[in-house]
Amino acid sequence: METLDKQSALRLLTLFSGAVKGTAFYPDSHPAIRQPLLELDKILASALARNPSLSWGIIDGALFFEDHLFIAPSTAIVDLINRMMEKDIGRIIYSAGLTFDELQHLVRLFSVKTASFDKLLSLLQEEGVTHIRLLRNGEESFEEHSTDDIEAEVEGDYLATYGRALDAVRGVCRDIERGRIPNSAPVIKVVDRMVSITMQEHSALLGLSMIKDYDNYTYNHCINVGVLAMALGAALGLDALEVKDLGIAGQLHDIGKTMISKEILNKPGKLSSTEFDEMKRHAELGSKIIRDMDGLNPQIAQFVLGHHLHFNRSGYPDWARKLPFNQMIDIIAIADTYDAITSLRVYQYPFNPRAALNEMQKLAGTYLDGSLLVNFIDMMGKYPVGTLVRLDTNEVAVVYRPNPLDAETPMVKVLIEADGTRLSIPRKQPLVGQDGSRYADIVAIVDPALKNIDVGKFVAIGNY
Repeated sequence: METLDKQSALRLLTLFSGAVKGTAFYPDSHPAIRQPLLELDKILASALARNPSLSWGIIDGALFFEDHLFIAPSTAIVDLINRMMEKDIGRIIYSAGLTFDELQHLVRLFSVKTASFDKLLSLLQEEGVTHIRLLRNGEESFEEHSTDDIEAEVEGDYLATYGRALDAVRGVCRDIERGRIPNSAPVIKVVDRMVSITMQEHSALLGLSMIKDYDNYTYNHCINVGVLAMALGAALGLDALEVKDLGIAGQLHDIGKTMISKEILNKPGKLSSTEFDEMKRHAELGSKIIRDMDGLNPQIAQFVLGHHLHFNRSGYPDWARKLPFNQMIDIIAIADTYDAITSLRVYQYPFNPRAALNEMQKLAGTYLDGSLLVNFIDMMGKYPVGTLVRLDTNEVAVVYRPNPLDAETPMVKVLIEADGTRLSIPRKQPLVGQDGSRYADIVAIVDPALKNIDVGKFVAIGNY
């Protein structure tokens, strides 16, 4: 089946939300209501001509349309989420044959905030609406994919994209080691895919940044820096081309290390001053390599050159300190610092995500841009993705997604039961139910090492 792309799905939901809100102020015939409905009807008619049914609804407090998840929603999406929660609706299913009148009936009834789920069903039946079906929150449709299936498919695609990014960076490094100018096409292609995801929901890929493969640290670190830099860029309101440049620069920021001696790169102890001077050359070497690659914005070479200059320009290379750099190098620096200090290295015990943000605040105004860091911390939330927490039920859980509606209640997966039993299959557990009832509060941050837990395994794989 050929379903709607993500942009069209977002447009459909935005039109629906606008029509619902407008109904409270205007009659059905008013252009503010009729025009969005006509466009909505046209989009649905086209999609339903190719598919027997289409559905959208709520999963873990986020809105989905078919296989598209809207994790960091717009105001229009938030309004729809709130209305669905109020009415206890889990999913809305449109079927082929849907008419304009049926769509108009749904919009009118949806605008009445006091209408309960049962009342909505009754009124839709009275209006003769047969091509729209409502499922109560928690009710499952055996004719449709479950929301778990939808989420698993979406996150499975994200993992596949991450894998392609790793392959692309490995290919670049392999070309460098063989003395060839690297092929930029695979990197550009995979970053384009990541940008399309990130521009819709800046936090969508954050779980992937917790993948820590210590046998392939450099490759994973590069991809993670790209993911984090793109997320921050999107959160700051940069356009898609700027976010793309951040993604490419992040993924290639350390490729100069390919030309540094392996003995220096892999040395377990502290580098000598001579060795450190050699290591510092990687920024210049990487910048030169990127300038020779086809199809890349020349500024990307500048971003790579300056990613260790520091906000106060006390870093390296010395000769580049007075060059005119923009904030993009400081975005890369924040992403680089966060991933580095949350990773286990021979010389470093990793900080948990929340402690990492606290540590980074000590660098504000010197190594890191303080204003950008404030935005980064806001984006990551009170309990960043990958934080292992203890609930007041004594269960241990990992944060796998921020809650756009409430920073205190992120989406978690319970890994250890209250009695200490480790779950073979982690359990997704909303901390707050759709009806507003509270399951548990977070009472403490837990060190993953003490529990022998690799959090990246659980935040990056959708079907866990």
